[in-house]
Amino acid sequence: MAPYEVLTDTKLNDKEKIIYSMIIHLSKENECIMSNAYISKLLDITKIQASRIVNSLKKKEYIKIQMIYKENSREIALRKITPINKYVNTDKQICNNPINKNVKDILNINKINYKKISIHKSHRDYNNFDWTSLYANNLFIEKT
Repeated sequence: MAPYEVLTDTKLNDKEKIIYSMIIHLSKENECIMSNAYISKLLDITKIQASRIVNSLKKKEYIKIQMIYKENSREIALRKITPINKYVNTDKQICNNPINKNVKDILNINKINYKKISIHKSHRDYNNFDWTSLYANNLFIEKT
């Protein structure tokens, strides 16, 4: 998902957009392992609010979460957050037509249109046009 798509996504509130953008950015290089404490400090919110936002993103299926627990314990050692691929467009766009060809086509179309306009202008005859009609008060003072 491109930054503009995240920004204009109406399913997400402002804090969700910020956190989701951070997750996308961090997961491009390595796994995203943001803690609720880190999010709360960064956004100046409580840890509970951070947890609710992350869970909301999970519920809306923007991210998946993998918990890694400490050995022989229910204590969380690490939380991996991964954006779900259907919302993330990290692939480069592939264009079958070279960009230069598209630009040349546009320039050629503009040249053709310009020639049509210039030919049309050269055939105008203004000899019999009443130039006084252009004045706002329609007063024309004749030279003596």
